[in-house]
Amino acid sequence: MNRKPIACPEYYPNTFEKLDRSIRESFQHKKGPGTLQASRRNVKNELFLVPSESIEKAGPCTAWGYMEVAEAKFPKTYLVLGSNHHSDVKYSTYLFANWETPLGPVKVNEELGKKLQEEFPQLINEHTSHEKEHSVEIQLPWLQFAARDKLSELTFIPLTINTKDLKEIKHLAEVLSKFAEENNITIVSSYNVEDTATIRYIKSGSSEALINYKQRKQKNMKELAPLLTLIEIANLRNKKGEVISYQTSASEENKREYYASINFKWF
Repeated sequence: MNRKPIACPEYYPNTFEKLDRSIRESFQHKKGPGTLQASRRNVKNELFLVPSESIEKAGPCTAWGYMEVAEAKFPKTYLVLGSNHHSDVKYSTYLFANWETPLGPVKVNEELGKKLQEEFPQLINEHTSHEKEHSVEIQLPWLQFAARDKLSELTFIPLTINTKDLKEIKHLAEVLSKFAEENNITIVSSYNVEDTATIRYIKSGSSEALINYKQRKQKNMKELAPLLTLIEIANLRNKKGEVISYQTSASEENKREYYASINFKWF
């Protein structure tokens, strides 16, 4: 039995028609890319950061990120990194079944997921971390929309991270960077960037400085792990973050909230 969605309607609409319309409206929003048109280019962009928030709040900003995903060279699979809010498992995946969204099922790449477990035995295939967790799931409708020209080929590997130890995160980044390069994998991570200071630390590639800043701001450090992992992978590949979009919430009730989509590139 497929994993059923748990994040709707809080993070996205719960019917095909409403969800498809809300994503299209995010692309066409005045704060969004303004168009639904995207053509595949022979550009291998492999590392993306997008908001971890509802379509209502962060839809236009997220659309900017997935416009770049849609235009990049199509990978063998996507590795979707998320936070783990619901268990103590440090590194968790869910390969038991495909994942449902209102747009249809998204196929789990079980073969590569199990191969990743062989490369990184700390990664556990289990249920508990994903039964109530939204962080990976809310990216799937966007991936489905961005890959609508390749929908039959779309697969992904879910991976939630629950550690505050930078040494552990750097080791994970080393494994994921090598594994992704060897297997033609694009990595999508989510985090709500919040402010320009965070963007500066992301662009500089300084995980230590970012951790110190977030500690001073008394932020939830566990939620930072997917972002830190992405930064460390980018550092290993000599890539820097390029801000695609940085904007306030699209919701009139949340104008003080900020979000960003970032593509990590060679400069």
